[in-house]
Amino acid sequence: MADKEEQLTKWRNMVEGDPSDEMAHFKLGQTLFDFGDFSEAEDVLRKTLKLSPQHTQAHRVLGETLFKLGKKEEAAQVLQDGIQIAHDRGQFHPRNQMQEALKKAGVAPPMPQDATDGQSAEAATGATGDFVCRRCGRANPRMEEVPFTSELGQKIYAAICQPCWREWIAQSIKVINEYRLNLISPEGNKVYEQNMKEFLGIE
Repeated sequence: MADKEEQLTKWRNMVEGDPSDEMAHFKLGQTLFDFGDFSEAEDVLRKTLKLSPQHTQAHRVLGETLFKLGKKEEAAQVLQDGIQIAHDRGQFHPRNQMQEALKKAGVAPPMPQDATDGQSAEAATGATGDFVCRRCGRANPRMEEVPFTSELGQKIYAAICQPCWREWIAQSIKVINEYRLNLISPEGNKVYEQNMKEFLGIE
C-alpha cells in the first residue's frame, strides 16, 4: 500500500506541477489502472488524450479501462481510433496490443489494409534481404552498431531500425528531464529502461 501511495503521489505532484505534461498524466492514469482505480484512471487518461490526441498508449490503456468499467462501446471506439493512429504512425506494437484487447473482448478489430505484423515483417526480410524494423514495419537502414553491451542492447539492435532509434534518443531527453532521472542510480536506470522498452515495443 505504501508503494502504491508513493507512486501515485509522485505522478500527482508532476501533474500539478505542469498540467500540460501529457507524459505525467499518462503515467498517473496507467498507475491508477494498474492499481484498479478505474474511474479516476478514465478521467486522467481522457485528459492525456486532450493534451496529446496521438498518444497511442493512452488510447490503449483508456480502452482497457473502459472495458473494466463495463463501457464496451466506448472502449471499442477508443481502441479502434487508437489502432488507426498507431498504424498511421508506424507504431505497430501498440497497434497489435489494441487489436488483441478488442479480440479478448469479443470485438473484431479493424485491420488496416497495409498492416504489417511481426510475422509478415520476417517474411519480408526473408524475401528481400532488407532489414525490416519490428517497431515501424518498414525496410529502413538498421542501426550502425549495438547501442549498449547487454542482452537488451542486442534485442534492440536485432529489431529496431536507425530512424526509430533516433526517435527514442530524442524522446529519451524528455524522459530524463520529466522524471529527473539520475542514470547512475539503479532506480533511474530502471525507469529509463522501462520507458525505452515501451517506446520501442521491446518485450
